[in-house]
Formats: sequence, C-alpha cells, structure tokens
Amino acid sequence: MSINMQLFLGGVLKGAHQSRKRHLMQADVIQLAIEQRWNRDHPQRWQVKHLRWFLQEQLKAVSPETRYRYWLTARILVERLNKTTDWLPHLNGPWTQKPTPSKD
Repeated sequence: MSINMQLFLGGVLKGAHQSRKRHLMQADVIQLAIEQRWNRDHPQRWQVKHLRWFLQEQLKAVSPETRYRYWLTARILVERLNKTTDWLPHLNGPWTQKPTPSKD
C-alpha cells in the first residue's frame, strides 16, 4: 500500500505552491517505481541503492532538466529520512547538475 507523500513530506516542503505540487507528484512517481521494482512500500524501508537505481535507470530517457528536477525531489526525500550525510555522497551523478539553457 502506497503512503501519502503529502503527509510524509509536509514538514520539509518549501517554496511556491507549484513547486510543492511538482515535488509531491515526483515523489509519488519515485515511490511507485521503487515499490514495483523492490517491493519497498514506504520510504523508511528504502536504501540508498533504491534511490540511485531510480535516478540512474528510470530517468535514462528523460531530459536533463527533468532528471535535475527529480534529483531535487530525491534530495527532499533524503532530508526527510534524515539520511543526508550518509546518502548524498552515494547519489552523485549527472542529474545533480542544473542544465544550462541553450542559446538558439
């Protein structure tokens, strides 16, 4: 059974309404993918490998901007789990860099 990400992330979400809404939607996508692949129904049961798998494998075909936005959501999840110091070093990848706008 999936958890309510709004309740789980409510205390750590900041920013504009649209940003919070996007983070909640993306957190739901992350949670569902991890639940389907790893049978982990709650972020408290995740390991760093589950988030790394999502960022590395599930986001292969999306734009750099989308990957970066999911990275921001993943950071919020890590913060909420109180795993920042332990997990963030293991989650480095191309998704951590904000894409530069192209000049046409």
